[in-house]
Amino acid sequence: IIGWSLGENECIFLIAVVGLSVDYSVHLLHAYHHGSTDDRKGRTQHSLSEMGISVLNSAVTTLLAALILFFCGFYFFIQFGAFIFIVIALSIVMSITFLVPILVVAGPQGDQGFLPRCCFRGKSAA
Repeated sequence: IIGWSLGENECIFLIAVVGLSVDYSVHLLHAYHHGSTDDRKGRTQHSLSEMGISVLNSAVTTLLAALILFFCGFYFFIQFGAFIFIVIALSIVMSITFLVPILVVAGPQGDQGFLPRCCFRGKSAA
């Protein structure tokens, strides 16, 4: 996409993209799951009030750290900084502008999405 050929550096970056790209969404979804209300709007508000600032601060500090790598003299670090910057920027934008509205409109409410007690084999379902 940005003129990089698939080499050793890019393969390392592709391994890292799996965790980096879902990190913010997983944190927001976890907070949504543990919301104290049963309705979508209340759970979404809980998710944003509980984890929103932490997720946003994490994204900002990671973007700033990646920005510093743009000024390195070693090509690997410049490329790695660009990769981190793009992935984190897209991840936070998609988490806030795409995931949150979907949770308000179509997120699980009440007991939807909870696994049945039989899947826990002796552990508490709550």
